Amino acid sequence: MRYRLIATLAAAFIGILLASGLALAEDALDPTPMTWRGLQMGPEQIFEGDYSNDFDTSVFHADSTPTRETMWLSGWQDRPGDGGGIMRRYHIRFVGRRTAEAGKYGALGAYPHTVLISRLISARVLIGN
Repeated sequence: MRYRLIATLAAAFIGILLASGLALAEDALDPTPMTWRGLQMGPEQIFEGDYSNDFDTSVFHADSTPTRETMWLSGWQDRPGDGGGIMRRYHIRFVGRRTAEAGKYGALGAYPHTVLISRLISARVLIGN
């Protein structure tokens, strides 16, 4: 009886360790910079904020930045209703990389940075402006 209790507790403890280890490995962010389409990108990080898109706009505004600091968003997979001249807005959370240095990115070079989605965590449509 005592052996069975110890074995059960040990198995549960090992299961918890394995599950948490796998979750950490899956959610680990890559700290290594990379090059994407000739752009030097920084390490992976978690971004959250509002994303607006239409025919020629792909603007991301992170929650923690002033309103005027927007970035061009790349790697977004269009949803039904995106494009077609209608502005769509989403609140998104994702793992991604930002350009390492400021420059002129996006439509007409109007954005100081591009941010690239590596893995989308969540997206919800926002109603209104």
